Amino acid sequence: MMDNRRRRWYDLFGFIPNNLGKILRWLSIIPIAFIIILMFYAWRADQYDLEEVMAPLNDSSVYDCNGRWMGTLTEHDRVYAARESFSQDLVNAFVAREDEDFFDHGGVVYSSILRSIWRNISSMSYVQGASTITMQLARNCFELKGKTLDRKVLEMAVARRIEGRYSKDEILTAYLNRIYFGQQCYGIAQAAHLYFGKEVAELNLSESATLAGIIRGPSIFNPVKSKEAALKVRNETLKRMLECEMISKEVYEQTIAEPIQVTSKPKVNLSSYPILVTDKELEAIKLDDNREETSGIYVLTSFDLDYQRMLEQVVEQKLVELERSPEWKGTPIRKDNELKGCVQAAALCLDKEGAFLAVMGGRSALDGVNRWEKLIQPGVLFTPIVNMSAVDLHRTVIRSSPEITGRGVGFQPVLEMAEKAGYSEYLPRSSSLYKGMFKAPLYQVVNSLYTIFKDGQKMHLSAVRNVGSFKKSILAEPDTKLYAELLPHGSSKLVKKLPPFEYNERRKIYTIIEQLPDKDGHFGALMSAASAVFVWVGFDEPSESFYKNSSSVAALGRCCKSLTYVIHDNMRDMRKAAQERKEKELQNKPGKEKNSV
Repeated sequence: MMDNRRRRWYDLFGFIPNNLGKILRWLSIIPIAFIIILMFYAWRADQYDLEEVMAPLNDSSVYDCNGRWMGTLTEHDRVYAARESFSQDLVNAFVAREDEDFFDHGGVVYSSILRSIWRNISSMSYVQGASTITMQLARNCFELKGKTLDRKVLEMAVARRIEGRYSKDEILTAYLNRIYFGQQCYGIAQAAHLYFGKEVAELNLSESATLAGIIRGPSIFNPVKSKEAALKVRNETLKRMLECEMISKEVYEQTIAEPIQVTSKPKVNLSSYPILVTDKELEAIKLDDNREETSGIYVLTSFDLDYQRMLEQVVEQKLVELERSPEWKGTPIRKDNELKGCVQAAALCLDKEGAFLAVMGGRSALDGVNRWEKLIQPGVLFTPIVNMSAVDLHRTVIRSSPEITGRGVGFQPVLEMAEKAGYSEYLPRSSSLYKGMFKAPLYQVVNSLYTIFKDGQKMHLSAVRNVGSFKKSILAEPDTKLYAELLPHGSSKLVKKLPPFEYNERRKIYTIIEQLPDKDGHFGALMSAASAVFVWVGFDEPSESFYKNSSSVAALGRCCKSLTYVIHDNMRDMRKAAQERKEKELQNKPGKEKNSV
């Protein structure tokens, strides 16, 4: 018979005993699933070779377009700092900052993981990682990338394996020798040399706390870029050491009152100009956020060692010839590596897509000065920008007077055109603008001229093609795509028919050979469909007496012009020889295949 009795609220309790078996069966699935998940991640963690934790470390290196080694990104070779070289202050600083329970846990602090998960869920974003030093080491050794739950659980499993294999001292030593400290340096030994000019064992409390703070954000907190940011993070580290009772209140107050004293030579002198250029580009690419999971990088560039050797040989040969000429009598000349006061040269070779094939910023990269960053007055080299503005607005171009042309246009159109062409420095709102009588970096002048030569198409003038780790993972691939019509296409085609451009119909080349104003040297450019060459010759600190000697100035100008043409012709011959080799290989290939069959 049907039970028509009205249900009461307390009847709900009858559901539990009646369905207790079903509930228990479903609940039993949870620990089984948990065990299966643990076994799965334990199996995945077991695929990693723990010998990698103590493997030899590689210097971050630069390679040319053919994979040939060009040099390292740091002045100091990477050395493995022994545990005995770590002072107690250094150990305490990193432990307090990164993992205060390091010497007590088994690789993972589960309470911290749960707090991290709750905070990330509540904020609906990845704001806290809760990684121990061992977990960071696992991530670094095996490049466990991505801020995902899967990566975090795998990282924990690998960390547990590392803890089972190595002692705490071994783990801490491997960790400090691998992590990234900014300014292209990895490991505590390179960081101590770079920032403080010291061996690891010589670091004091303040320096140890500074280095412990840097790894939180190598692009933000390193003292080369910002002493204020480094000071802030150092003091935060000292505060954590105080809270962990690793230092006394007296020592804390004494140390936070100390300034950060970085070495007097914070920027290393790299071995060659291609390395200097590459280092500069890497700063712009901003790789620091991707380096936590790596222990060293490689950089593949567009440079070609054959072109680089040719360029260095030709430039030095021409400058030595100049110094031996009668017109150079009384002017300082190079004696071995003594370059002070002597004539300098900067040269740049580009392929048809604007990629760097070879570069020189002076006669020796050991002085750390790249003359392409030298501030010069462009003079007539700025005239194409003025002419571009006039042509674009359908105004008259006065060939003999860029100032009159500019007045017919006005400051604002010229300034906007200059910015599009690559000038990023402050430019004056006066007649000096039209005449190019202001200071700008030499590379910006080159950038603007090359953009006009390419009919207004913005070429990505660069050397870096991709950056990866030694695990072969790619960290960055700079955008080298062309940007159509950065400058008006039609206006550019017209302007490059005007001075200072000169077109050689027979050779199909555009040239610019000019003496710069204000004793800023001579400039040469030679551009064709296949390549481009830019040359500057002059002095770092030009003397009044030199520029009063007309024969010496004329000799400098002839050297600049000759150098520009010789480099271009050598590049043409090298391209032709390479093409002939390639064609010969293709011709021989079918015969080889036939013989093999």
